[in-house]
Amino acid sequence: MKLTITRFVTMILLASSLSACGAFSDETKLEIQMYGVARAPASATGDRDPQFQTYTVQSIVLNSAEGDVYLLDTPTTFKIVDRPQILLKRIADEWAGRTFTGLTVSFEPSVVGGDNESSDLSFTLSAPVVSLTQTLLLKENHGLNFTIKAVWANTIASATMTEPTFEIVAE
Repeated sequence: MKLTITRFVTMILLASSLSACGAFSDETKLEIQMYGVARAPASATGDRDPQFQTYTVQSIVLNSAEGDVYLLDTPTTFKIVDRPQILLKRIADEWAGRTFTGLTVSFEPSVVGGDNESSDLSFTLSAPVVSLTQTLLLKENHGLNFTIKAVWANTIASATMTEPTFEIVAE
C-alpha cells in the first residue's frame, strides 16, 4: 500500500513538473530570444566584450509563399546581455500546420551599449536585417523557438564599439 501511494505521488509530481515546462501543452507557441555570445567576430578590433547592447526591433516576420506572418505590432526596444532575453513569446495556434520558408528580424540601425567602463557607446548596423532561411513547420500543440546570437567578443576598444555579427538558429 505504501509503495502504491509513493508511486502515485511521484507520478503526480512528475506530471505537474512536465506540464509546468510545457511538455503537456495544448497550445502552439513561438518564442524568439537574443543574447551576446563570447566569440569574436572577424571584424573585432577591441580588447573588451560588451556587457549589454540596446536594440529596437522594427519587425519580426515568418516568411511564407502563402503570405508572410507579421508577429510584431509596434517597434520594441530591448537590452541584450550574455544570457537569453525574450524578444517575443506568442501563442501561434492560428498558424499551426503551416510551413514557413524562414524568419526575418529587422532592427533599427542605431545600437547603443557598453560595459562597466563605457556605457554610452554606439554603432550603426551595416545590415539591420537578420534572416534564417530554412523550411519550418509549425506543428499543432508544439513550439518553435529561435535564438539570435550577437557574436560580440572583443568589439570594444577604448571609447568605441564595433558591431557584432549575427547568427539565428531554430531550436
